[in-house]
Amino acid sequence: MTETRTTTEDAAATWHARLAAPDMPWEAFAEWLDTDPAHRTAYDAIALLDAEIGEAAPAIARLLPANDDAEQATDGVSRSTRWRWVAAGTSGAVAAGIALLAIAPATDDAAQTYVTGRSETRAVKLADGSRVDMDRGSRLSVAGGDAPVIELAQGAARFAVRHDPSRVLMVRAGGYEIRDLGTRFAVVNAGGRVSVSVAEGAVSVTPVGGTAADATMLTAGQGIDVLLAQNIAQRRTIDPARVADWSDGRLDYDAAPLTLVAAEISRYVDHPLVVDPSAANLRFSGVLTIGDGSRLVDQLRAVMPIRVRRVGGVVHLGAAVER
Repeated sequence: MTETRTTTEDAAATWHARLAAPDMPWEAFAEWLDTDPAHRTAYDAIALLDAEIGEAAPAIARLLPANDDAEQATDGVSRSTRWRWVAAGTSGAVAAGIALLAIAPATDDAAQTYVTGRSETRAVKLADGSRVDMDRGSRLSVAGGDAPVIELAQGAARFAVRHDPSRVLMVRAGGYEIRDLGTRFAVVNAGGRVSVSVAEGAVSVTPVGGTAADATMLTAGQGIDVLLAQNIAQRRTIDPARVADWSDGRLDYDAAPLTLVAAEISRYVDHPLVVDPSAANLRFSGVLTIGDGSRLVDQLRAVMPIRVRRVGGVVHLGAAVER
């Protein structure tokens, strides 16, 4: 049964209102976005409308009846009250042509969240003209207005930052901060690993709360992989032309550890993926075609001496048994 417009818009408002909840079901949200293009359109309209309401919050608060028991947001309008108001006005907003959220607000310090489903990528233009390209299955938030702070909660993103010595763009991922003054770089936060690759310019990578002495500087053609659980970081040399190659629908590797390849593939498959100790030292060189993600493991198995086992819903990559 096809959802009516009102039902779709109500669902979009409900999802958006839950974004900050600690028990937010992100996988279910991504699946909802993927189910129907109308869901993405409705959600984008809701998110943009919320940003506009935030700017007008003081005026709205003066018009609403007092409710001392309601949990008040920092803008003076409780989120539950705000979304009762939004639901009433959603249809008119969509009819007015609010459809695509592509520009992060310049003056609102509240975080704006962006999510991509398993089969989509997305471009977000920041207020200063910088651009963020999100990979499939990713979630990030943008706050800070003219001095953006971007939180990459999961997945991967490529950043093209406009050069401006007076401002620094900061990206947070997995307990690390990446600071940039104007360059092109990519960040991956998946599978317990944070990776940073620089295509142009330079960035610094620092643990959250760290000092300048803790910073690692990366220039074009350099990258770093951080294993979060072990707190181990490894620098590597990369081909600048291959940074964020997922944007072209492929994953390109040159003698990459199988553990790194598996961590990146895990962003596109619908089951946990682990590398057994027997295959931990294997390296892979070649190109994998992403597609819908369902054939990535098969592509690896076809060219590497590995065996694939599924145990309790988890896919294990181990060394092939010699005969």
